[in-house]
Amino acid sequence: MKPSTDPNFAQFETLEYGLRAALKLLRTYYQKHGCRTIRQIVARWDPEGPKVIDAYVKTVCRHTGLSPDQQLPPMKEETKVMWCDIVLAMATMECGLSVKQQEKLVPFIERGWLMADG
Repeated sequence: MKPSTDPNFAQFETLEYGLRAALKLLRTYYQKHGCRTIRQIVARWDPEGPKVIDAYVKTVCRHTGLSPDQQLPPMKEETKVMWCDIVLAMATMECGLSVKQQEKLVPFIERGWLMADG
């Protein structure tokens, strides 16, 4: 990781490393902090208050087709698509990605997934 020019955000050498970090962070939320739903994950990720959290949750759920309080399975190869979709939805929320930008991001998320165990 290289030094950030913005004290509120980390910057990474490559997009894959940033997406790997997001996936690892979500796994930590799940395993160590008991965040098992989109609502719990978002509340920990962006604890700005109920209005912001609700809007964020709705966006992630709309993009993934998941329910806000649906229990999510652990991160495993067979749940890879779902977790990568969650990261894509969160990146879309964070960066305001267009559909074309989302499509371009998918292979980077997949490479981030492969790197997340390392």
